[in-house]
Amino acid sequence: MDEAAVTRKLLYGQAITSLGDGLWFSMWAIFLTRIQHISPQAMGLAIGLGGAIGLLAATPLGILADRRGPRGVLAVLTASRGVIMIGYIWVDSFWTLLVIATFFAATQSSAAGVRVALIHHLITPHRRMRVLALSRVVQHIAYAAGAGLAAATLTVGTRPVFLGAVLLNSISFFATAWLTLLVPATPPIPRAHPQRGLQAVRHLPFVAIMATTAVLAMCWAMLSSGLPLWVLNDTAAPRWTSAVAVVASSLGIALFQVTVSERATRLVTAVRATRWSGLALAAACGLFALSAWPTTGGLALLVLGLGMLAHITGELFYVAARWGLSLKLMTKDAAGEYQGIAATTEASIQALGPALITLLITDLHAAGWLILGVLMLGAAAPATTLTRKALRGKPTRRTPPTIRTG
Repeated sequence: MDEAAVTRKLLYGQAITSLGDGLWFSMWAIFLTRIQHISPQAMGLAIGLGGAIGLLAATPLGILADRRGPRGVLAVLTASRGVIMIGYIWVDSFWTLLVIATFFAATQSSAAGVRVALIHHLITPHRRMRVLALSRVVQHIAYAAGAGLAAATLTVGTRPVFLGAVLLNSISFFATAWLTLLVPATPPIPRAHPQRGLQAVRHLPFVAIMATTAVLAMCWAMLSSGLPLWVLNDTAAPRWTSAVAVVASSLGIALFQVTVSERATRLVTAVRATRWSGLALAAACGLFALSAWPTTGGLALLVLGLGMLAHITGELFYVAARWGLSLKLMTKDAAGEYQGIAATTEASIQALGPALITLLITDLHAAGWLILGVLMLGAAAPATTLTRKALRGKPTRRTPPTIRTG
């Protein structure tokens, strides 16, 4: 199978899964509280704990992908998500929700890393970043379409319609698993390989750079949690501003993610993208804080708009840098394990980010944004140093190439 056909199947699978994800994540809170009668407090605690426990599976399953081959492991994980999704229909208490949420989070976070490993094995080096970027573009477009289906589901609001939406999402996972099995298989690492197992975990500079740069992933919680609360409680801007910001972010990703990602294919450019991301996100935090001062809605909206431009820039550079660093610093014979580490560190921030940002914005207001901006700068600052250390400690290289900081 030629590479173009492989790419099409991967993108089709991404589109189908993202359609289901957009449907589910736009309606799950209403489904669980109003249809399954889980209290909001129990739901939040179960989802939070389940996500925290589940993300621990990403690295072990990444190792399994190296040993068994990423195609088969990804197909099983994706199909498992379909089975687990059906389980939400029988959720009736905190404990059943906790079990289902844990398994769903485990398969979700693990699949993300294994999918990057599969792309690494199937796509030639000069096209990997482009395929990853195209996947993200497709993801956002399909996610928006899924959110539209969720809007229709919420409008009708009956239990049969909600159950039908859950089953539709489940089917999307089974379809994607089938498409995954249609791409070529990749060979596993031989069991006799002397460096097999926990290679990435022992590569501490790699773990360090993945952990520090993952802090920049709070850009998503800024948009989903921080900005809506900020607009509502601390600015004169219209309430719909935060919804427009989400649309603008998706549009920016669709238009520019491929271009930005193709410029971060080398380590030096990935490090530079990390610095740009930290600066842009810090600028966004500063502008969001500044938007509390105007007393007119129009001026507040203008300042928030400038902040959103900085936010979109930071998000684009963060995603590109993340791929560039994780792909270039890993060893080829442990792609699943390395990408599992990358997925685990990012998922950790995604789990903690909303609570931290909500606390900062609601308790400290503008000062909270400024503190968050300092965190963004601090996350990007050690990228060059940690990259050099990761190169020196890379298991398969004895003489690391130098990396310029200009």
